[in-house]
Amino acid sequence: MKKEIDNIFVDVRNAFRLLSRYQKRILNIVNYIREQTPYTDMWGSKNWYSDEIKNRRNSPDKEYAKLNVFKDMWGLDFLYGHFFEYYFGTTKIGKHTVEMSVFQVSDDGYFISNDENKHMTDVSSYASSEVSHSYIVFNVSVYTTKFSQLWLGDPNRPNESQKDFLTRFLESSKDTIITSTDKEHSILKKYEMQRFASQSETDKVISDFAKLVKDNTGVKFFKENFYRNDVL
Repeated sequence: MKKEIDNIFVDVRNAFRLLSRYQKRILNIVNYIREQTPYTDMWGSKNWYSDEIKNRRNSPDKEYAKLNVFKDMWGLDFLYGHFFEYYFGTTKIGKHTVEMSVFQVSDDGYFISNDENKHMTDVSSYASSEVSHSYIVFNVSVYTTKFSQLWLGDPNRPNESQKDFLTRFLESSKDTIITSTDKEHSILKKYEMQRFASQSETDKVISDFAKLVKDNTGVKFFKENFYRNDVL
């Protein structure tokens, strides 16, 4: 029994070391994607399917032990890389505003599970790791209005929340969803993380998405080289 327990903690240590290297790689990929656009900064959002750990107001010392932790937290609350959004903001291209973010979906097993009682905290209810996927999702809205009306939304489902829209997309077998009005186009596309194995392969993904946006909106906002056919 002791040997089995010892081996479990060997696995835990190996898992954290792997996650550290993995997360650094994802951060490098996302930053590289951003650098191929006019965006100069990015912000993060984690609280789509588990909570961010926030500061606690009544901490005994505002500079020490200031995070709000409590008994009923989810394990996933500590695992920011499980599902994370990198928001790039907005940029102007002519009369159009282009708004963009990238989602890190490290495990879609919850979303594609057929278990009627599935729950985000119950990993045994997820689809198996072998049939699940790891994605980077590109998300762009191009609009001429003051603010986006289709950011993570569908004009045919006006009462649907952004989270429900995103969940529906992640649960579906579709890799692309495009919603449009006469003043805006919103495009999301999933790319399996294996496709970002090298810079040249990442460039092919960026080129694919750049051309998808251009074909649907007429707008080019990635660097010019991504619109050449030889990238693909």
